[in-house]
Amino acid sequence: MSRFPQLPAPADLAAAGPKGAKRMLARAASPLPAAELAPFFEEACRELVRAGESELAFWAFGQARKVEKDQPALLDLDRVQDVFLDLVPAGGVGPAALRDYAKTLAAELPAAEAHARFRAVVCAGFDAGLIPYARIFPDLRTLARAAKIKKRDEDAFLAERLLRAGLLPIASHQVWAAAREPLAAVAGRDDDLMKLLIAAEPDRARHEEDSGEEVAEEIRQMWLESLAESGAGPRLPAEWFATTGRGCAAAVLLKLADQAGERLFPDSEVVYGEETDPGLPSPGHRHIIPQSRMGTDSPRWWKKDFDAERLAADAASGPEGRERFAGLLDGFVRDLGYFGNVDYAATVRAFWALPKTREVLSEAVDGWKADAGRPDLPFQHDALHRLTRLTGRGGLLDLEPGAAAGLDPADPVDALLAALRGGIPAELAVPRDGSPSKASASGRTIVQHLGFLTITERSWHAHASVTGDGELWVRLPQLPDGLLPWYDGETCVVSRIQDGVWQTFRVEGQTGETVALTLDPGAATARPQAPGTVEVTFPGAAGPSEVRLSRGAITVTAPGGTRTARLPFSPVWASKSSLVPPPGWWPRRDPADPDGSAALRRLDRERAARLLEAALAGPRAAEEALEAVLPEVTAPVLRDSVLEAAHTAAECLLLAIELRDRIGRPQPPDLPALVSPADDLPFARTTMQTKWLVRQRLVARALESAAGEPAAGEPYLVRTVSLPARASVIVEPDTLAGHALPAVLPWTSESQRERLVDVLRLWANAPLGDGAAACRVLRFTPAGAEKQSRAEHQMLDRELEKAAPGQLWRTPDGALLLLDYQRHNRTATAVEYAPGGTFGPGGPPGWQAARAPVSCWGAAGRVVRLIRLLADRGPAPIDAAATVRDLAESAGFEVADAVAVCTFPAEVLDDGMPTTGATLSYPMRDAVRERLLPDDPADLWTTGLATDAAADWWRTHGDGVKG
Repeated sequence: MSRFPQLPAPADLAAAGPKGAKRMLARAASPLPAAELAPFFEEACRELVRAGESELAFWAFGQARKVEKDQPALLDLDRVQDVFLDLVPAGGVGPAALRDYAKTLAAELPAAEAHARFRAVVCAGFDAGLIPYARIFPDLRTLARAAKIKKRDEDAFLAERLLRAGLLPIASHQVWAAAREPLAAVAGRDDDLMKLLIAAEPDRARHEEDSGEEVAEEIRQMWLESLAESGAGPRLPAEWFATTGRGCAAAVLLKLADQAGERLFPDSEVVYGEETDPGLPSPGHRHIIPQSRMGTDSPRWWKKDFDAERLAADAASGPEGRERFAGLLDGFVRDLGYFGNVDYAATVRAFWALPKTREVLSEAVDGWKADAGRPDLPFQHDALHRLTRLTGRGGLLDLEPGAAAGLDPADPVDALLAALRGGIPAELAVPRDGSPSKASASGRTIVQHLGFLTITERSWHAHASVTGDGELWVRLPQLPDGLLPWYDGETCVVSRIQDGVWQTFRVEGQTGETVALTLDPGAATARPQAPGTVEVTFPGAAGPSEVRLSRGAITVTAPGGTRTARLPFSPVWASKSSLVPPPGWWPRRDPADPDGSAALRRLDRERAARLLEAALAGPRAAEEALEAVLPEVTAPVLRDSVLEAAHTAAECLLLAIELRDRIGRPQPPDLPALVSPADDLPFARTTMQTKWLVRQRLVARALESAAGEPAAGEPYLVRTVSLPARASVIVEPDTLAGHALPAVLPWTSESQRERLVDVLRLWANAPLGDGAAACRVLRFTPAGAEKQSRAEHQMLDRELEKAAPGQLWRTPDGALLLLDYQRHNRTATAVEYAPGGTFGPGGPPGWQAARAPVSCWGAAGRVVRLIRLLADRGPAPIDAAATVRDLAESAGFEVADAVAVCTFPAEVLDDGMPTTGATLSYPMRDAVRERLLPDDPADLWTTGLATDAAADWWRTHGDGVKG
């Protein structure tokens, strides 16, 4: 053995400081030959380790390896391996030397041997109880990959060794980050390892001292996450969750709680039924979803997997199955007819054919008939809507003609009056944070517990406001879905319902980006306490109203028994609309508009009728009527609610008209004139057709009144009128003649002819002018738009969408009304009326023509004359082939274009006439077709269709224009 110079005493080295000590050791080694330098520094390392000088020991060991790097010929890997196996357990080898050794082995030895040698060195450290160095996982993974060992297997080996060596409590953040997943995997497969992982709680004090509180907490959370991922929950006693497992990341704690099961939450079963608990989210009652959200949840009972017998079996399985089917059936009927290409009637027939489903459907119909006959506005509307949908063509009345027996809809005016006098929810203010939200639609929650109301706004983070004797603001980090935050009087907690079990957790602050929770066994089943039914006296009311929650809806019942409101309620809201407080909070709500409420209590039937009729005429008319009838109502939220009630009553009126017409019941004698047809011009009074009639009559009134204003050389704005929403009856003023054309053709079926004539009778009920009067449809686009930037376009479009509809202009020859503005094609549609029958050029300022104007055929008494001639003479004797040839020759069309304009079927044309290949655009085809009906309908029976007039229009307005 080589004899080394005397090593400096460790005490002297320590006294010299790091730099001085290194110089002393370097001087002592200077006389030695190169071959003895590495052993010298290795011996120095041993002495320094024994003296407790770890840093100097690391340096000395590094100097030994440096000698071998500088002189590769001196490297003896077998000797070095023995040195590592000796000094690593002693604590004399630092992380840098270990990492460097891994690279040396990889470079000098075959992959498998290099991996085996380094693993032996690492395990020697484990066996000695040394803290594993930070990069231990990446270094061994690199060697394992070269040796064709899977990463999963190498990680599992390291995780198991760390567990068995008991080193995890002192392992660094980097080690925990790498070990978290493999720890969960190995512990999940081995009971002994699971016990070791549960016992491997990180040494928080040590980590805080080494790395700070934040890093220490992150390490602890990684341990908790490993427990959850390994499935440790069933092995954790309830007390563990409130002590060792306190302040756990929410998602991790919920997973552990799920694994532990119901033993953590004794006696907390949630029973669904009437569901009068305002803290209980509804499992999904379709019948309380607002009509504006139709189509969102209706069962698609027209798809291939529809099985009526399976649903009937479910309905017959017991009360729960029957209620479940009834709820689905309600949603189906509510949306019946929503899609035009679905055979809803087939589904109704299938249910009617099975006794159990027929029984449920009959029961539902009886309930709707009863609600339709009561002046309970929200219930009447829902019932009329469903009955109207269900009794349409091919529906219930075809299966059971007596199904509507006893149906007598209540007067919607009475229902509106009862609702407004009885009390509507908007009279009571909502809590500050319950107002309509402009935040993202991540959802809000509202939970009452005794005297505290907690409203939480959820987005990336959550913000909870607590209202009670005072106000409290709580900022919550990210919350997993399904948690209801609420205040228990002392602290913020969150609850959820999991597999029918109520579970509550205490909020402990934040860990990372998420909320930290604790499960306290003593409060694990705590739940918010609030009543589901209360009495509330509306401002100025003679007595209290009942506010009752049941099955996901709050119903307000006035002292006289009238149900004045029904509001969807859930502690969880995905909507941006105003929150509905739970019933128990209603007595605490302040009046929103005391003077307005007092005025509602004094409302009489005459003024209620004015509100309803104004609602028929559109939003602007309704607002003006409200100002006149109830000027005391000033709070915006109450004004909006009164207007909404008036609109609902107007809808009830239209639905009741359609339903009475369908079942053959006489209409009330006092219907508003706007919705009443002429005695000699009856039509099928569907809701859509009656809405169209109202709008068209308002258009006619507006144009005729504006034409009576003083004329001027240039158009000027008279006013902006109120128009209800457009109701589609397939045909527009500038396509009426084309729509009527098939009615006079001999090859049209009688059923189709009757439908066409019905639409003509509808139009005849809203004539525009008489005698020589004329009207035309124009389409404009904003003038100078080509010079605007994209931003200017968008700003102007937004303004015109709001301001243009309803603008009524006096033109030099009559009047013009802007009906709408479509942003997608930047086009406004207008109808112009000229009492004298002639039109001048131009239009309102700020607009330019987008298309050629189209004169409206259906003016004055022309439609009525056509209807009567058709009834007296039958279809006109039209020669289809000759008409097509005449039009093509007169207009210079290709024959295919003439066929496309006339829309004659191939079977009435001569052989060889093309029925495809037309090049005219569809709008141009419609425009030319409008001219085919002669001005005098009697000419149809003598000279046929007006092909010359159509050709003249084409040559003037469309010649050379194909698109």
